[in-house]
Amino acid sequence: MKEKGSPINLNSRVIDEIRSNKIKDSVNFQGYFQGHHCHLPVDKLSVYNIKCSKFRRFFFNLSTVRMGDIRARNLYRSYTALCAEKYRHFLYYPYAIHPYSKLRLWLEAVFVVAILISNTALAFHYSEDYPAHSDYHTDISFVTDIITMLNIIINIFTGYIEGKTCQYAVLDFKKLLCHYAKTWMTVDLLSALSFLPIVIHIEDTTPILILVAMKMLRVPIMLKYIGNVMTVMRINFVVRTCVEIFLFIFSYLTWNIYFQFAVEYIAEGTFKPTDPRTCSWIYMGKLWNATTIVRFTYAWERAVSMLRKNSNLNLIDTNGCFEYFFMISWFIAKLLVYHCALKFIIAVFGTESAKAQYFTMIKQVEMYMNQRKFPPRIKKKILKFYAIRFQSNFFVESRIHACVSGQLREDIIMHTGRQLVGELEFLKQLPRSLHVQICMKLKMVIFIAGDIIFKINTIGDCLYFIDKGTVAIYSESGREVCHLEDGDFFGEIALVMKHRLRTASAVAVTNCELFRLGREDFESSIACYPTVYEDIKRVATFRYERTCVLDEHHKTELKTPEELKTQK
Repeated sequence: MKEKGSPINLNSRVIDEIRSNKIKDSVNFQGYFQGHHCHLPVDKLSVYNIKCSKFRRFFFNLSTVRMGDIRARNLYRSYTALCAEKYRHFLYYPYAIHPYSKLRLWLEAVFVVAILISNTALAFHYSEDYPAHSDYHTDISFVTDIITMLNIIINIFTGYIEGKTCQYAVLDFKKLLCHYAKTWMTVDLLSALSFLPIVIHIEDTTPILILVAMKMLRVPIMLKYIGNVMTVMRINFVVRTCVEIFLFIFSYLTWNIYFQFAVEYIAEGTFKPTDPRTCSWIYMGKLWNATTIVRFTYAWERAVSMLRKNSNLNLIDTNGCFEYFFMISWFIAKLLVYHCALKFIIAVFGTESAKAQYFTMIKQVEMYMNQRKFPPRIKKKILKFYAIRFQSNFFVESRIHACVSGQLREDIIMHTGRQLVGELEFLKQLPRSLHVQICMKLKMVIFIAGDIIFKINTIGDCLYFIDKGTVAIYSESGREVCHLEDGDFFGEIALVMKHRLRTASAVAVTNCELFRLGREDFESSIACYPTVYEDIKRVATFRYERTCVLDEHHKTELKTPEELKTQK
């Protein structure tokens, strides 16, 4: 194993040790394979096994990486890699919380709800005729503050993703504490200072209101958390933008109401002045003795007015009192409106122009499918194909390759997923120049979960390398022989055997991105090296013999007692 905090890379010695212990896999793979009914035993799916009590396993499954999380799938890319990450988490960091865990997702969703409730409660609470006395608004704020404190404690034990291109999850406690202290800890602690008046019995109005105002620092954290939740829920771009704009506006309105009253309370020095200032908007509206609903509605209308237009701001009243708060709030409101408008425009037509081109392409594909009158099943598969191929961004890879040359072009080719060719053991002895030639001949093909890649007894004309996804191999009798994951290859038996026929069937268990190498390209490059060719043939022979043995056992199991007696 590598040192703590480093990317997981278990060596063969550890794998053999795990296998020899014969520990049963505790990872629940159901759901990851998208409805695939796997007939393989659990210990054949992964060598990264976990053994613990049911009670501990329950809490560990909550705190470890969740296989259904789209962020985890994009990071670890395969079932085997996810199992390896779970094993690393269990072995070295049992008390850490994975950033892509079920528990972390639930906590972030709860925290978002708590912040929204807290902001609403604050707006209502300080709209009361005398906010100092305790009521249900205070109780709600107290509960949300407890949730905030709980979130701070949990953040100390929550991992984070390190790196830009080669990302991995850091779970070491010392690194977590240092990272949290450098990022969000100060903001979280400041936002929790509203506890101080309760703890040390502060009665002065000004410090209470200033400490409560620190809760506004939770807004950017709320936006970060809601972004994570929407990513896991796979919310589309338009809905995400609308939700973010709504949260911006709602947060502005609630905090605007709070500050409208807080500024007046600070100016008066008390929540209930006996002789209020005559230039106060509360005095001018005759609201000092009004009910909470009337005061809240009046403040809400003023806050909305700052967003939609310039009217009813009363910046200067008849006595010449100048309201600085109105001017600042109106300016912030206009910045917020312009920010929300530009956010959507820039995202669609600016820096995210590739998304706009992708959207146009999808509309053309939908029009084509409607004209051809494709059934819903085919329409769904076609749209899924485009989503996998382009990842919601339109680009032409050949144009990028055409713009560069020399060493840079080779580097791009070798590091766009095709580096897996150079990582195969039997191809490592080939020169880099030949690796580049092979990579140039590879063609990306995409199969949707459930697609048949090839059938048994058909002519084999290519070799496949798995870039992303899981492929199941089936024998002639229909027995599921094994699963192949990222970095594996298959289809080589038909290329090295004389009969040139497929000896098994291959089915995409998950959405798969494969690289295809044709027979002619295989014979003109790889087959020219006798040592490499013999290595591939050795692997092909082993796989073929194993498949035949398993197939014979399966056929025997399927035979009825009468058939067995007849054979004897």
